[in-house]
Parts: sequence; structure tokens; C-alpha cells
Amino acid sequence: MYCIVSMDRPWRDWSRPAGGPRFLGVTRLRRVLVGLASVVVLLVVTSGVASAHAQLESTSPSVGSVLLTSPSEVVLHFGEPVEIDFGSLRVIGPRGNRVDDGGTHHPVGDTHSVAVSVEGNLPDGTYVVAWRVISADSHPVHGAFVFSVGTAAGAKRADALATSIANQSGSSVVGVVYWVVRTAAFVGLLFLVGPAVLLAVIWREGAHSRRVGKLLWWMWGTLVVATVAGILVQGIYASALPLTDIVRPSLISDVLHTRFGEVELLRLLLLAAMVPVLLGLRGRLGAPDRRWVWVTPTVCLLSVGLLLTPGLAGHASTGSSPLLGTLLDVGHLAAAAAWLGGLALLATFLVTRDPGDALPDDPSTVTRRVSAVAYAAVAVVVATGVVQSIRQVGSFYALFHTSYGVTLLVKIGLVVVLVALGAASRHIVHGGGGALRWVLPDRWSRRPDDAGDVSRSRLRRSVLAELGVALAVLGVTAALVNAVPADQAVAQPFTYSVTTLGVQVNAIVSPAVAGPTNQIHVYVLSSAGTPRAVPELDLSLSLPSESIGPLTIPLTLEGPGHYYADNVDIPVAGSWVMKLTVRTDAIDEQEVTTTVPVR
Repeated sequence: MYCIVSMDRPWRDWSRPAGGPRFLGVTRLRRVLVGLASVVVLLVVTSGVASAHAQLESTSPSVGSVLLTSPSEVVLHFGEPVEIDFGSLRVIGPRGNRVDDGGTHHPVGDTHSVAVSVEGNLPDGTYVVAWRVISADSHPVHGAFVFSVGTAAGAKRADALATSIANQSGSSVVGVVYWVVRTAAFVGLLFLVGPAVLLAVIWREGAHSRRVGKLLWWMWGTLVVATVAGILVQGIYASALPLTDIVRPSLISDVLHTRFGEVELLRLLLLAAMVPVLLGLRGRLGAPDRRWVWVTPTVCLLSVGLLLTPGLAGHASTGSSPLLGTLLDVGHLAAAAAWLGGLALLATFLVTRDPGDALPDDPSTVTRRVSAVAYAAVAVVVATGVVQSIRQVGSFYALFHTSYGVTLLVKIGLVVVLVALGAASRHIVHGGGGALRWVLPDRWSRRPDDAGDVSRSRLRRSVLAELGVALAVLGVTAALVNAVPADQAVAQPFTYSVTTLGVQVNAIVSPAVAGPTNQIHVYVLSSAGTPRAVPELDLSLSLPSESIGPLTIPLTLEGPGHYYADNVDIPVAGSWVMKLTVRTDAIDEQEVTTTVPVR
């Protein structure tokens, strides 16, 4: 979305180029946009939803269950491998004391599960299981649930404790520092890789510019500092510790033995290898006439390696299609680097003047080349961004009802503004018939022209605004990296509890999504909290807004007071009404209803 410069040709003649580089005219632009839209629609239809942060799929004992005998261990199973270096699995008794042996482990080498043994036979009461693990994308995931042994007495107090533990978010200061480090890493990565590759491929003489050299080395240093800081912050972030523990040696050692730490070390090695390449790029190393033989392929290879690192330690390489996710992530970052890196290069000679610096002999050629790259980059950014968003969001409900979805909408809005600013810059360039002298320094003008100063001023403001919005986009992207993907944020089971006719009825619908994969558990407890069998318990679902139902759901008695239905097919998403009919004796019968949000 940069300035496509025509020396003297009017805008209306672009669709009929007369020799030289050929530009995309209005008709061809429409065709490209229609084709891009078709590709996006196809990808939307065919793409599946990917896992990112580890999602708790099942527990033993099950959530909210009332057991007749004490379990020997507690096991949690997740949808992807998890690490327990900074994690823990605690079982808290009715008196607030821990009743586990503290030995959190992967049962029988199953990296998808974590387990801990309990001490002896647990007395009757309600217990809280609190867990914290590190998902495959390097982010901590935590939560809590309750189960009971013999009686559900004290369930209300245990539920309050479980809710409090699940809502704990760690130090806000550490969270802010973590976000700053991630933002700096994105800025350094994109503004190092993009300009370096573009200089090696389309504007080699620009590598001698003092301003370009400062840009490259500043971004290299920013990425090095952000990578080292990322290793330090990851330990306290994953362990929910305060910022004062950031230099604890044991934490740093633990981080370096995790997937995240290994990827960060790989990035530091790639950055070290980048030093001689940058020197060669700047003409400080190698024979002037032969250095491009090794500089160009090496800078491209190292850039691909650097672009791989965010995905290897993040969302992209996890889930059901890690290869697809990684390729999409690299393509998205590469296109963004080309887009923003090209903008930075244009700014070095279009925005400010420095008579002592090297400037392009033919700025129009450089601008055309960067513009062509940017045009393709925007298409790739949009297409890959749409697919990745679908993989992480999964539904319109999640898009508008989760923090991840709302943050993603903010990012989309900023990208739209960024594209609009690019269009404004192009309009400034072509506002006077496309004369190049209107936008470049006077030394390139064919004749002095006061209008050129006005156009340069307007273009300077527009380009600086583009850079500012681009930095805001990267900041929001860093926030997305740290957020729980929307499809998982809404994938929590629905729970409902009500007391009627002297009994407590607890219902759980999991995962409460449209389709045949739902499970329903209903527990009936006496006033003392013990499981109680009742003569009749019926359940039905209906969707009044679509005139569906009521659908009778047959329940199977799994144990005293425990009723269960598997493979429950909920046809469509919406606000379903669940009706429970409870009969405690030959006379007393009561109907209770609640609304179940089905995604």
C-alpha cells in the first residue's frame, strides 16, 4: 500500500501502460480483489478450528462428581501436550489443607495428562483440585474444579474457593512487562527482516545509506534485548511470581529447558549469524563485487529462520494441523515484514531530508519496486490473517463474546486504518497528475515547484501516521499472543445448580456446542449433601426462537444420584431452554428450567 509513482502519466491511463513496468489498473485491481475474496471464502469454508492454549478435556474424578469411595489419584487430560516445569496439581481438602503427595507427573509418559496421588483414604467432604500447566504454545493455563467423596457437604464453600483460584491472573505488572517484551520482539523482527531482505533483493544501493544502516542495527539490537528479556520474564510469568524474582537462576534454568527457552536460544543463534550478513549487506565485509553472491541467499535463509521462531513457541505450531499453522504464520509474518519493512525503507528517503546521506539515483524505480512488493504483501497478510483468525476463533459467538475476539476486532480495525492511510499516501502522490517532483526532495525535481513542498509535507504526515498505526497493530498482536484463543475461552462446560423439594440438583452440559458431542451429567443430592436416588428425573431441551423441541434426553443411572446422557445431539447453536422434571415421591414433583447457551 505504498506510493506507486508514475512520472507524468495520469491515473486514468494506468490500465493501459505504455511500455516500461506495467501497473495494475482499476479493472485488474478489481479482478485481484475478487480473486482474493474467493480464496478467503474458500479458506473460511474449508478451514477447521485449531487448538492453541491447552484445553482441559476430561478429569478423573469428573467435575462435580460425588464418589462413594476415595480415589487414589487425580488425573487431568488435555487436548495437547503440556509441561509441568512451572506447574502444579493440588488437591485441597475441606479444611483448606493439601491432601496430595506433591508429586505432579505425567502418568505413564502421557504428555497430554498430569496426575497426582492423594494421601490415603480421603474422608467424606468436598475437595478442590487446582491445576496450573504450561501449554505447547508456552503459555500458562490454570483452573480449578471440585469433587466430593461420600457427601457434598461444604460444596458451596469449595465452589467459592475453586472460582477464586480459577480467576487468579498473576501479577499485573508482570503481565504488562510480558506484553512490552512481546511487542518489542515483533517490532525488532519485522523491521529487521523486511528491510534486510528488500535491500538484498530490490534496492542494493540503499544498503549504503547511513539512515538505513541505523535502522538495521537498531532493530537487530531491539530483537536481541527482547529475546533475552523474554527468557527472564517467561519464568515469573509462567510461575505467577512477582517481578522481583525475574533474575532467579533456578527459573532461568527451568525456562531454558522448556520449548520456549529452546526456541529463544535458537533465535539468539540466528541473530549472531546475522551480524556478518548485515556487515556484508552494508559493504563492510567481503569483496564489493562478489558479496551479493553469498549475502542475498544467506539473509533470506536467516530471515526465514527468524520468522519461524514466533510460531515454534506459540499458537501456530500447536493443534490438529501444526504444519499448516506454522506455514500460515511464517507467510503472515513474511508478508507483514515486507509491507512494514518497505514502508520503513521509503521513509528513509521520502520523509526527511539528509543531504549528507546516500539517496537513490532513481527514486521512482525504488518506489515502484517497493509498491509492487507491498501490493502482494497486503493480499497475503489479509488471506493468512483471515485463516489464522478462523483457526483461533471458530465462531461468531466467540468473536464477539471473548476478550480474544474483541482484541482481534481491534486489530482488524487498525489494519483497515493502515490500508486507508496507504491509499491516502498514494492519492497524495497522484494528486497532481503523478509528477514525481511533487513528492521527492528538490534535488530530484526537473524544475523548482512550490507545490512539491506542500505534497512532501502531506506525504510525510501520512507516512508517519502509517508507521504509528503499524506499531499499534504490533502491540495488539502481542496482546493476542498472550490471550486464550476465543474458541477455547468459550469451550467451558455449562453448569447449573438448583434446590427444589428438599434436594439439590446439579447439572453439567459439556462442551455445550452444536453437534452430537455433548455429555450431560445430573447429580441429585440430599439436604445433607449425600447422593440420593429419586423416583423420576426427566430432562428435555428446546429452542423457542427456532420452534425446535422439546427434545427428550434419556438419562441413564450411573450411580447413586448420578444420571448421565452421552452423545447428546444439539442441532444448532442458540439459547436453549433446559427443563428438568424432578419427582421425589409419589406426589411431589417439580419442574425447573434454565437457559443453556450453545455455541
